[in-house]
Amino acid sequence: MQSNLLVAAPPRRTPISFDSDGLTLAGHVYRPPQAEPGTVTPAIVMAGPVSSVKEQTLPHYAERFADAGYTVVTFDPRGFGESEGEPRFHYDPWLVVADYVNAVAYTMHRDDVDAGRVAAVGVCMGGGYALATAARERRLAACASIAGGYDIGGTFQRMLGAEGLASYMRLANELRDRDRANGEVQYVPTIAPALSEEVPVAIMPTEEAYEYYSRTSRDHAPTWSPKTTAASLEPYLTFNAISQAPLVAPTPLLIVHGTTDAALLPELAQAAYDAAGEPK
Repeated sequence: MQSNLLVAAPPRRTPISFDSDGLTLAGHVYRPPQAEPGTVTPAIVMAGPVSSVKEQTLPHYAERFADAGYTVVTFDPRGFGESEGEPRFHYDPWLVVADYVNAVAYTMHRDDVDAGRVAAVGVCMGGGYALATAARERRLAACASIAGGYDIGGTFQRMLGAEGLASYMRLANELRDRDRANGEVQYVPTIAPALSEEVPVAIMPTEEAYEYYSRTSRDHAPTWSPKTTAASLEPYLTFNAISQAPLVAPTPLLIVHGTTDAALLPELAQAAYDAAGEPK
């Protein structure tokens, strides 16, 4: 099975950095193999799954988009990977969106990019962030969400029930209070095979996420973190990209989603699509 997995080609990407609200973020740029240095091309700016760094998931898309003639920019959100930001490994979706908006601005100002032909393409949680970014950055030429995360609280509610999610959020509230009380950053596991008495809270408590991040952090992404701030839980579980969908129009929107996704629920993708205006 391992031999069938896609493997990215690090020589295809070049390190970059740019400013995001006073922080220096680390990124990669992928250029079309056939493009001469300085040749102007359309561009795509990408964001990926929760907790992921630029060496995970996105390289497989970025290389293929570059082969199709696009300059592609990926980045580590603030506090993650090689980017600046404190506390480390604090995940707030709206801060990721702010970084995404700044990544788009950086891309539009590159000399080798046609600023009028820049698109946002997000994968997993990055799909929801692509919608929120397109709602804010009106110069984008297009927006696409692939297997997007639009309402993770809705997923947890499906998994735990309404009372179960409320209890889970109370645990998050209590952990946040520990931050306030002693001034020390509390951390929770980023991944777990499942919730249990030993691991009552985790950002991604699924077997699929546990296997994926364990493997890719070992083989390709050593800067990925197995811990995330406990304070991340509140904003993460209450972020809702469906409210952003109507604000994307008239920027063209594409939503691509599977029909059997148990973590990123298809009905939430349909809700985002239904809420969006034309063209879509």
